[in-house]
Amino acid sequence: MSAAPSQSRLLAIIELQNAIAAAAMTADEVMHIVAERAGTLLAAEAAAVALVEGDEIVHRSVVGSGWREAGSRVPRTASLAGRSIAERRALRIDDAAAEPLAIDPMGEIPRPAGGAVGGPTPGARHSPIAELGIGTGIRSVACVPLLYGEIAVGALVVGAAGSAAFSDEDVETLRMLGQIVAIALHRAYTYPRPRYDSLQDALTGLGNRRAFDERLDAELNRNRRFRHSFSLALVELDGLETAIDRLGQAAGDEMLRRVATILKQHTRMIDGSFRIRADELAIVMPGTSLEGAQVVAERCRAHALEAKVCDGGVRLGFGVVAAAAVDETAPEIFARASAALAQDTSRGR
Repeated sequence: MSAAPSQSRLLAIIELQNAIAAAAMTADEVMHIVAERAGTLLAAEAAAVALVEGDEIVHRSVVGSGWREAGSRVPRTASLAGRSIAERRALRIDDAAAEPLAIDPMGEIPRPAGGAVGGPTPGARHSPIAELGIGTGIRSVACVPLLYGEIAVGALVVGAAGSAAFSDEDVETLRMLGQIVAIALHRAYTYPRPRYDSLQDALTGLGNRRAFDERLDAELNRNRRFRHSFSLALVELDGLETAIDRLGQAAGDEMLRRVATILKQHTRMIDGSFRIRADELAIVMPGTSLEGAQVVAERCRAHALEAKVCDGGVRLGFGVVAAAAVDETAPEIFARASAALAQDTSRGR
């Protein structure tokens, strides 16, 4: 019998859904962030999203340790995920070392000797732990199929080093997280994303000004309705125009690309990075306080300095603000961030 997740978990799942919608994530991005969140909420050492490809299960997104690598494949008939998908139900093993995989004499769907949600199933012979499709060092496993209607496209799996690590509440939490992935995959398969050149900056690969305006409005609406905080950072390549006059346009373009790469590498998947002017970028960080956003900004600045991405007297300036507790418009928060940016760049000159 399933146990409903706690209120704090439900709120965390709702916030995750809102963040995914606001960031317009791809299916691959959704799989990664849901696997990360599953590991966090269930205190698991490892989590993975596994998808069906023909007669195999492919681990598409893997986080944590003690698991198979992303891209690894196992036969559908020799994996816990495969059985969960085939039977369209959640499975749990409390001690994989003590209760290894038991395979039907006919070589059909593998069946855990005990500990599965729904009760133990007898088997005739046993297979080593590796054949579960799980990495070494994992004893407790919980797995839910990714279902959209009657279609099962994969499974969300978590593992822990200790025995009996997952409760019925954990399994139900995993099921709800799995639904987020299933919906994202269904949309990706059924409604392929249109060309998004109109929302993407061709030079840097970041979102453009239109995408930034849409994301900023979405975060302000979330803050207004649900009091979900966020922070905004403006990033300026101060002196870029002068550097282009001396070094050429190609050198300036390369600086922009390298700075954009640093922003993408050192922000979270739910954050949004944008190029909003010729020499100005922006980062929208949901659920991040002013102090946390300042840490992100300084981290990006430090990596840019270490990598020497800016030449010819170009300096990175950051203007960081948090959304106001009272209702605030997009022009108002942008003006505050611009003022903070001007103050930062003036200090560096």
